Amino acid sequence: HNPKVLVVSVLGVQSTGKSTLLNTVFGLQFSVSAGRCTRGVFMQLVSLDEKLSKKMKYSHILVIDTEGLRAPELSSEMSNVHDNEIATFVIGIANVTIINMFGEIFSEMQDILQTVVHALLRMEEVKKKSRVIFVHQNVAALSAREKGDQGR
Repeated sequence: HNPKVLVVSVLGVQSTGKSTLLNTVFGLQFSVSAGRCTRGVFMQLVSLDEKLSKKMKYSHILVIDTEGLRAPELSSEMSNVHDNEIATFVIGIANVTIINMFGEIFSEMQDILQTVVHALLRMEEVKKKSRVIFVHQNVAALSAREKGDQGR
């Protein structure tokens, strides 16, 4: 038996619910709180049961949580360098990277997309194929709950 690991990472602006998203999707317990919570990169290994493992052709999923991009405590220039380094690292080691976007602030979305494209171009230079999935959350929790209640 040769174990295979699917690596899933997440990127997004600070305080947009990246850790919460991973906790919800994968049943994990990454630390969450208001403001800047995650500093650096954290990983959790999820073992798949035999049935799911056969279906997915992976025995484990390595889930990677990252600190938020566009940290207000960093200068604009330092933030860009820092964001590019984090994005290149996690896109480089992951099979799939989730880009978590929150709200409707166009300038933030544009900056994140620019950072992601920059990292993907670096991957192309080294002949690494990376997949990116965009998750756009723009509905307030209360609003989403109300809409869910209306649909019942």
